[in-house]
Amino acid sequence: MVVVNRVVLFLAFFSILFIGCRKPINTNWDVDVVLPIVKSELNIKNFAGDSIFLADNTGLLHFKVTREITSLKIDSLLKLPDTTIIKTFTIPTIAKLPPGYALTFFPPTELEFDISNGVALKRVDIRSGQIIIKFMNDLLQPLDLLYVIPSAVKGGQPLKIFETIPPLPSVLTKTYDVSGYSFNMRGISGNVFNTIVQTNTVYVNPDADSVFVNYGQGPKIELSYKDIVPEYVEGYFGQQTIDIPLDTAKLDLVENFHAANFMLNDASLTFNILNGFGAEFSANLSNITSINSGAGNVVPLTNNQLSNININRATRAGTTVFPTVKALSFLSSNSNIVPFLSNLPDRLTYKGNISVNPLSPSNISGYNDFAFHDHGIRVMADIDIPMRFNADYFKLKSNTAVDFSNIEQLENVKSGNFVILATSSYPFKARLQAYMLDEQGLVIDSLFVPGKNSIEAGQLNSQNVVVAPVDSKVLIPIAPEKITKLRKTKSIEIVTYFLMPPNPPDIKIYENYTIKVNIVAELNYNVTNK
Repeated sequence: MVVVNRVVLFLAFFSILFIGCRKPINTNWDVDVVLPIVKSELNIKNFAGDSIFLADNTGLLHFKVTREITSLKIDSLLKLPDTTIIKTFTIPTIAKLPPGYALTFFPPTELEFDISNGVALKRVDIRSGQIIIKFMNDLLQPLDLLYVIPSAVKGGQPLKIFETIPPLPSVLTKTYDVSGYSFNMRGISGNVFNTIVQTNTVYVNPDADSVFVNYGQGPKIELSYKDIVPEYVEGYFGQQTIDIPLDTAKLDLVENFHAANFMLNDASLTFNILNGFGAEFSANLSNITSINSGAGNVVPLTNNQLSNININRATRAGTTVFPTVKALSFLSSNSNIVPFLSNLPDRLTYKGNISVNPLSPSNISGYNDFAFHDHGIRVMADIDIPMRFNADYFKLKSNTAVDFSNIEQLENVKSGNFVILATSSYPFKARLQAYMLDEQGLVIDSLFVPGKNSIEAGQLNSQNVVVAPVDSKVLIPIAPEKITKLRKTKSIEIVTYFLMPPNPPDIKIYENYTIKVNIVAELNYNVTNK
């Protein structure tokens, strides 16, 4: 008995020693996992934003959006030209002048700005602008120049420039900011326009030596007003016509919505012309055309409302402006607005002209036309589209960022399925496709096999209105090359095609219509330990 026990103990010890010292044997086994791919909710609102959809009392969605088509600001109405003057301050005698001596008295002078189109301004508040002065002095000693514009005031103080001018050959050039100054443009007598008052005083610099002056000697300045941008102007804006060349405005109404043989049941568009200028205008607009760049379709707007538009002047209380509004409505009863907007335009073209003070007499305000920098003429397009239309099909898109590059198990996938779990409350069957996009947004491949990706419609009542959503589950086998491409994918674009039956009734999109999509991958992969 003792011998047997010893043998057993020896064999056990030998076995443990042998097993503990041998190299590991390769092992592998299969594992099933579920990998979430993307979760999305597709709604008609996906092609724009929730805030531009409103439901009426029946629950039918209306697409409502406002876009600015064009605008005119103060710089289109009038321009203050760059103006340069050269002024010489000469001594009418031969003399030896001591330090601090005033060369002579130079009385106030006027500087008139040459503004075109009969514009007569009595006040200009400067938003931004510069005075550039080049100082020259042909005496042998430095001179002091005091340049004052008493008609330009900021904070209750006139504009003053004081500089010491070195003798030639030195030339002093300096730039002065005139932002925030209010210019009285009525001149010395107060009965002219476009004119400022300026004064100059010249001294021998107090630290200079006495200087000998010949006839005609003295300082000279070259003064330029540059890049003057008004904050506020007041006066008479003249009679002028401003051309609006052919141009294009972005609408971007339907970025992610596409349809074939699309036709709205109804639509309306109102052009609101807002006049923030204190002057009357008339306008003519033409070549209003909707452009669908993707499809290459163009539809002109047919209506004569946009010619001979009269626009009243704005009013104001202090700096508060009350624009006038001219509304021009385009309905299915007075225009081709339904096919115009059924074109699903992303751009709109226009051209025309605007006439300033077209009435007779033209200066009916008595030189009280006004304009503020932040106000002008704006043309706004208010669009209302009930979501009731006809089409062979339409589709919705959504995009979700993903990153599978760090999931190492994808390298060992043997088989599996993409599983589409969808809940639809749309009244039509749908075909679902998902596209794998790289980091540049380019399509790498699609996920699903055509013909095996259909989603059932919601449950309908006799009026073709969905009363209950319907769940669908679709299994699509995974090809190995799909997994390889999935690792390179940075986003997935879900595209849902809604398939219409032959001769369908008008499609009505209600507020509660949606498709919820959850895509997962059921994978069987091989785990190997070496």
